[in-house]
Amino acid sequence: MTGRHPAFNIKCLMRFSLAIACVDVLRLLPSHHACTTRSSSLKVPIHPSQMSDILGAIIIARNGDRTEFYQDPKTYAASLTDSTALGVSDLHSLGEQLHATYLTPGSSSFISTMSVDRADTQQVKVRSKAGGEGSVVFDSAIALLQGLFPPTPKNKVTLADGRVVTAPLGGYQYVPLETVEPGNDRSMESWTDCPAFQKHISAFHQSDAFKAKAKEAAPFFNEARDYLFGRPATLENIIYDFMNNQLTYNQTYAFRLPPTLIEQARGLADFHEDGVFSDKEANGVGNIAGRTLMHTILNSLERVAFNGDPLQMMVIQTSYQPFISIFHQTDMVKQNPALKAIPNFGAALAIELRRGAPPDSRDFLRFKFQNGTTDAKGWQLVHPFGNKADIPLTEFIYRAEGAAITSNRQWAEVCGASTAAYSDGVRVPSAATEVLETAGRNAVPFVLGSFLMLLLFVVTGVVRARRARAAQRIRLPAEDVETALMRTTPPMEKVRSI
Repeated sequence: MTGRHPAFNIKCLMRFSLAIACVDVLRLLPSHHACTTRSSSLKVPIHPSQMSDILGAIIIARNGDRTEFYQDPKTYAASLTDSTALGVSDLHSLGEQLHATYLTPGSSSFISTMSVDRADTQQVKVRSKAGGEGSVVFDSAIALLQGLFPPTPKNKVTLADGRVVTAPLGGYQYVPLETVEPGNDRSMESWTDCPAFQKHISAFHQSDAFKAKAKEAAPFFNEARDYLFGRPATLENIIYDFMNNQLTYNQTYAFRLPPTLIEQARGLADFHEDGVFSDKEANGVGNIAGRTLMHTILNSLERVAFNGDPLQMMVIQTSYQPFISIFHQTDMVKQNPALKAIPNFGAALAIELRRGAPPDSRDFLRFKFQNGTTDAKGWQLVHPFGNKADIPLTEFIYRAEGAAITSNRQWAEVCGASTAAYSDGVRVPSAATEVLETAGRNAVPFVLGSFLMLLLFVVTGVVRARRARAAQRIRLPAEDVETALMRTTPPMEKVRSI
């Protein structure tokens, strides 16, 4: 379960009392006076008409476009893939949008207490998924940060000798980026090497709904087979990624592909991935991609809400799988069925922490989703757990934390993996590392035996060497023996033998 900071409730009570006091004072003071209800770190008062009601934001972004990417339909083991200029360009545009929304004075969502001239690395934290297509996700995170915190000539330092040095590339801002390896932390890739999730995939493939959809799509697969170049034309195998990649980067392919096939392939891919990465219950294993990420979300929200913590923006760069699970486990798909699909490249979910209007002392969450940087609809409001407006922070935490997976050990228990050797904070091995570790265990007897033989050989050699040296000291020439014996006899006077 998510642990709350002990000062969390105290902070709410203080904010409530301060908000009431501000209302009373404003009734007595002229309109040009100001009242501050933000944290003690706010240095100057802000007039109520200019005060921003947003305290911070959590940004969950999908990676940008990349080369063809294949995932095993049974285990979701990933193939290699690389970023493209189109992909990182889209994420840079997303970063620019976020900068204009949250770091630009005058914006309705401007976070007034964040540093806008230069990035304050205490106020922002960035995590990037490293497993699977992790290299692409990492590149996307870098591109997003370049747009969110663009180069500025203010990123400079004055040396003791008076020289002024500006950071490279016109004042490039270096924001720390944490990569999350699934071998150490399962929060950002929890669906691989998970036996229970593989059973969930198998059950979905055997379901009546899946069989009916496969039968319905048979004519499409027969037609599309000529454009797959030997790839399996089945519902289990997501052919959309290959077709879309070729349509984007291969002009010859784009000229040949009938216009309706790509839409049909996308619809079938949406059906498949929505079925794999969702569950009827919020705490079902089908939602595991969102359940592990939810712990990071809740922890970040509590940090932003607590005035004593400088964190005000959390950026989570990931792939598409957690989006689907989060939309299901928070019931967003019930009000927005269009969310039951693969989010587009560069899609983002923004979770804004907002101050309640006085005299309400509670903090609220506003969820906004944009399905790619070229989405004509732009940022759209989405509401979790059946709400029609912003949801109180405490209510969201109460309703979401029950399904959250908070540790590697809990992940192993949910997945049905062995937990005997695991504890919180201990690396959870992937299939590849298990192979290496098994090989290492099998090699132990061989290495031990070889060591003992080598030790025996060395000891034998030492014994033989010592015996040889001892033999040389004993086997002296005859005259030397007599001399040695004579020297051991004390000197005496010569006597005549009778």
